[in-house]
Amino acid sequence: MKLAAGEIHVWLAFDREFQEEATLRGFELLLSPEERTRRQRLRAPELLRQFLVTRALLRSTLSRYAPEVAAADWRFELAAHSKPLLAPAFAATGLHFNVAHTSGLVAIAVARAAVGVDVEYLGGRSPPLDVAPGYFTAAESRELGHLAAADQPMRFFALWTLKESWLKATGEGLAGGLDRIGFSFRDARHANGVQLGGDDPATWRFWQAMPSAEHLLALAQRSPTPDPAVRMFRASGPRLDGAETGVLLPVLR
Repeated sequence: MKLAAGEIHVWLAFDREFQEEATLRGFELLLSPEERTRRQRLRAPELLRQFLVTRALLRSTLSRYAPEVAAADWRFELAAHSKPLLAPAFAATGLHFNVAHTSGLVAIAVARAAVGVDVEYLGGRSPPLDVAPGYFTAAESRELGHLAAADQPMRFFALWTLKESWLKATGEGLAGGLDRIGFSFRDARHANGVQLGGDDPATWRFWQAMPSAEHLLALAQRSPTPDPAVRMFRASGPRLDGAETGVLLPVLR
């Protein structure tokens, strides 16, 4: 599968769709010994399945772009702040990736430059609005408080996913400070402006999407091209085949 320098591909898997034992056994064959050990530490069936789908999807997806590497052969390492990267032996593939998961959804972004993706499940819980002043800018916290109560959860998660995607793209994680970047909004969910202290916001691109009625996704990249092409795919079936689906909306400045 081709992936140009100015493209980002986002692969989605709704992990609860993968229930067949034969399919899950096939996924297990792709895992490294270290991944199998990590999986054995999990107890909840939902977490066991999601871990398996996540690792199988990552490995299978990478092999779409570098078919000379079998899915089971990929190796990874952790950079600063625990960001996963390809092991040095695979640097020649030129691939960068980022992984995110939440209840019911796995997302993997693949590009030719560092990229960050974050997802959140919107159902089943209320956002911790009381933490907003500690993570959001003063303007963001103020605007959040002025929204109608029914709109506050969507705004909170829109802010959180956009900021997380940026921190994951930089590789800094939460230590980088969510309040270093600010977003303005045209409605409860859709951001339409970026303010970034200590960096040039014009070099960054952000996107938002709702892969389902219960999930919110944000994507970030310091783009090597002025207008990256973003495509989203949904993986399904025992071989994690993918069909292009959905639209990611750019955050305009």
